[in-house]
Amino acid sequence: MARGGSSLGAEAGGSPISAGFECSPQPVADDLLHYQEHYQDFFSELDILSTSPDRQQALFRVVSRSGSGRELRVRLTPSSFCVEEDSQDGSLRGEQFETFEQVLSAMDGAEAFGSRLCGLVSEQLAQQLGSFEGRFEDDDADEDGEEGRPQEPPESSRQPPQNP
Repeated sequence: MARGGSSLGAEAGGSPISAGFECSPQPVADDLLHYQEHYQDFFSELDILSTSPDRQQALFRVVSRSGSGRELRVRLTPSSFCVEEDSQDGSLRGEQFETFEQVLSAMDGAEAFGSRLCGLVSEQLAQQLGSFEGRFEDDDADEDGEEGRPQEPPESSRQPPQNP
């Protein structure tokens, strides 16, 4: 039987599955590289301590960005994030989480995590809005040669005065 899939045998009659394709799970250790790159605003440090030879398990250390400097040592497997050590009285030791965001929320508190997330989203929206507004201002300047001045409609679109 193929790892992660099923063998359909002779009755499959030439299907790709019977031709030897295997479904290989994505190495979870690669997820940590993604977190290091894209979640850096949510922690002060994230170090990969070890990975299994098949890269399906990893042990990493994450340090809070908050003033507490709380440090967690977490084992990542295909099914969960399991906290092995917690520098804050061991209160999260043994806890399992489904997502990295849940780990960060548990480490700093849901309110701190949520506030930081909302702040980052607001910053990105403001940047996009500024870029969007800049394009309109550039378009206005290109069309009439003067930025911000309203244009009058062309003569052909003006309506003659109506007689009462």
